[in-house]
Amino acid sequence: MIVSSSCRTCFSQIALFLFAIGVLAVSTMAVSRARATTSGTFRFESVTSIDDMRKMIEADFPLGSSRALLRQNFVTEGAATQKIHPTQAGVEKYLYDINLCGYYIWRWNISADYDAGDHLLQAYVNGEPVYPAGKQKKDWKALAKSGNSSILKVIRMRPEANKGEKELSYLLLDGDGDRATIDDQVLTGSGPTRPDPFNLGKLHAYSNVEPWRSIFDFDNAAKIVNYQGSCSKVSKLYANLSVNNLSSNR
Repeated sequence: MIVSSSCRTCFSQIALFLFAIGVLAVSTMAVSRARATTSGTFRFESVTSIDDMRKMIEADFPLGSSRALLRQNFVTEGAATQKIHPTQAGVEKYLYDINLCGYYIWRWNISADYDAGDHLLQAYVNGEPVYPAGKQKKDWKALAKSGNSSILKVIRMRPEANKGEKELSYLLLDGDGDRATIDDQVLTGSGPTRPDPFNLGKLHAYSNVEPWRSIFDFDNAAKIVNYQGSCSKVSKLYANLSVNNLSSNR
């Protein structure tokens, strides 16, 4: 972890990276229920974007769904890593990381709030609430007025992305100025919308998101799975992109 007070270059690398990829491919796909086989087994690789994940959750897990059902889907079938919130009762998350051929580590961070009877109160995709009726984001203005608040630039290292984005930067608002107390923290950052090295989609802005629920979360997944497509084709694509950029700059 690296913390700095300077934020002038927080998002420049990833913004340029996504812009370059965005012009390479544009695809339209029907929203999938993320069921990869006829047996109904869930696979994270079947979800093509953060919007599709939200729609899948809305369709398959309405408010009031059981905790066991979500665990079955994301942990048992999807092989996500389950983490219990260290301070908030009834809150847990399911982490799934994909190595996009060494250029970017994609993270699915699906978190959920449950009541005392283990019924779903709210679901979140990378820290953003799915349901308008459930719990919403924290009030950053109230956190900023605490009297001891601080704003920091934080870097989440991703050394596995040795060909691309090895550092993910975000701005952290800490309500009491103590990094060890996480319930008074929100962040502003950005990331891609698609787990596809051929087309990472658009640059998506995250604001007022709890770090523990986000793509920048420092908890590690049990493993980082490899992209299931052809990384040799991805490497050729990026090599051609680099050559074209050099040619255009001459």
